[in-house]
Amino acid sequence: MHKKGKRYSEAFKRKVISDIQDGIYSPWRAMQIYGIGGKMTIYKWIAKYNPTCRVRDDKELTVMDKDDSIPRLKERIRFLEKLVSDLSIEKKILETTIVIANETYNLDLKKNLGKKSLDGFINLENKKSQ
Repeated sequence: MHKKGKRYSEAFKRKVISDIQDGIYSPWRAMQIYGIGGKMTIYKWIAKYNPTCRVRDDKELTVMDKDDSIPRLKERIRFLEKLVSDLSIEKKILETTIVIANETYNLDLKKNLGKKSLDGFINLENKKSQ
């Protein structure tokens, strides 16, 4: 037998999307409350009737601000690119610091992380000071 799908009125679909957008229900909860066949049905309605909404997961709906314009998004991309660049430089500095520490104190910090490496360094420093 072929299962016949439910049909929903435009007003009903808009009511469900409005309730989700207003935070009354999550998409998952609206599906349960209104007896809607599946969450993909709701996601399709969201995409059709309110394209500024994005579903993050089954429980959270994000509404893009009206001023999420192309220039603002490009500015955000530039900010994130600079952040990635800064983090890459910071990573390189930390790696260089480890190399210098390895050479200066004769430690292998990359391979012997933790208490064993620290104990070895303390013992070495204690022997030097005696």
